Amino acid sequence: MLSYSSIITILTITVALFAGMGILYSRGKIETMDDFLTARGSTDSKMLSASFLASFLGVFVLFTPPEAGSIGGLSSIIGYALGVGSLYVAFLALSPRIRGYLPEGSTLNDFVLKRYGSRLYVLTVLLSLFYMFVHLVAELTSIALVAYELAGVPLIYTALLVGLGTMAYTIYGGLKASIFTDTIQMVLVILLLVIVSIGVLIYVGGAGEIIEKASTNAPELFNLGNRGGIEFGLTLCIGVFAANLFHQGYWQRVYAGKDDKAIKSSLISCILIAIPVMLLTGFLGIISTALGAAASPSASLFSLAYTYFPLGLILAVFILALVLVMSTVDTLLNAMVASFTLDGHRVLKGIKKESLLKLARIATIIIIVPATLISARGYSVLYLFFVADLVCAGVFFPIFYGLYNPKLTEGVALVAAILGVASGVPFFIANKLLISFAVPVVVSAATCIIGAGISRKETGAPEIS
Repeated sequence: MLSYSSIITILTITVALFAGMGILYSRGKIETMDDFLTARGSTDSKMLSASFLASFLGVFVLFTPPEAGSIGGLSSIIGYALGVGSLYVAFLALSPRIRGYLPEGSTLNDFVLKRYGSRLYVLTVLLSLFYMFVHLVAELTSIALVAYELAGVPLIYTALLVGLGTMAYTIYGGLKASIFTDTIQMVLVILLLVIVSIGVLIYVGGAGEIIEKASTNAPELFNLGNRGGIEFGLTLCIGVFAANLFHQGYWQRVYAGKDDKAIKSSLISCILIAIPVMLLTGFLGIISTALGAAASPSASLFSLAYTYFPLGLILAVFILALVLVMSTVDTLLNAMVASFTLDGHRVLKGIKKESLLKLARIATIIIIVPATLISARGYSVLYLFFVADLVCAGVFFPIFYGLYNPKLTEGVALVAAILGVASGVPFFIANKLLISFAVPVVVSAATCIIGAGISRKETGAPEIS
């Protein structure tokens, strides 16, 4: 086991380094509230690609694909990869329509308020904050579990260091600081994958030998016809797709793009990179489990490294993992600040936006406390997401169907969302995950289509070619 002091030292130095870079980069660049919250039209396709990837793949690439591979095998990681790929495709279709409909917007919540009204808007605000909080807890849990496995560092110490350090530059430099650090961190994730892949081939054995050992020890993980793996993969596909549509950090980046061309180019690049990355890291989770190295599915990739790699490589992997987690945490914190500020301004109309920004920063600091406390419990990273995914699966269709059908009213969309979520709860309690995610999608979609079909009133939905 690595020394306790060495891991704490690495944590402290790495977090301080990125906090310093984020603060220095953003000095003098934040002149208005829009600069802080949206960085509107300021980001080219290359930087936007890196930021999208770092934000999307932070926890996915290091923790949940290997966990999915450990649990469900090849069919699960294929489903997971398709879920992430389909999410980028959805943003390709939705981004220009929402930007065209509401060019002055900052988040998805702005669109919902204008298109539907206050009731569905409140639901969307609460849902997005809930999902982002769960995502934040999952990120902190992930890196805390790795530090604990490597050196026995208490989970809460790691969660506090990462949470507070990332928060320092996020609440100072806003979205611009987040996008800048994302660009650096995305370079590091590529380096991480190269290091891990080479390390596996050198220290675990050649590709043929590894596959032979793994398929002999755990043949069920290589069986594409494994019903359990297929169901788990489909569950992940639905969950990833539905929930991340409510991640306000991604919609902030949509508005940060210079134009639709830059956004389209960045999202296509993301598809071409994300799917192979998901498959690779998921496969490493399968190898770790099949070779008996995975003490915990959530940290199976790191268990593999810890079992077979020399000390220097283990430390390098940990540093890169830490940096990558920070890239997602800063996205989440910045999105929460934006939501508290913009949505709070609509509720507390007597308070100026500048004052609300100060309150939002304070609220973000407060959020770190329960997030770290929950992270210290060490819950499964994957199942933390499932709680939020269930709700999102019932709500996403009513929200976005209004982009295409002008007859969908707020009342119908709200009923569809409530019925959708309620229909999945009994199956979720019974641990029938695929059914609990699929049924809400079907119920909410059917309610919207039928309700809009019998409606005689058009609501002014955007008509964008």
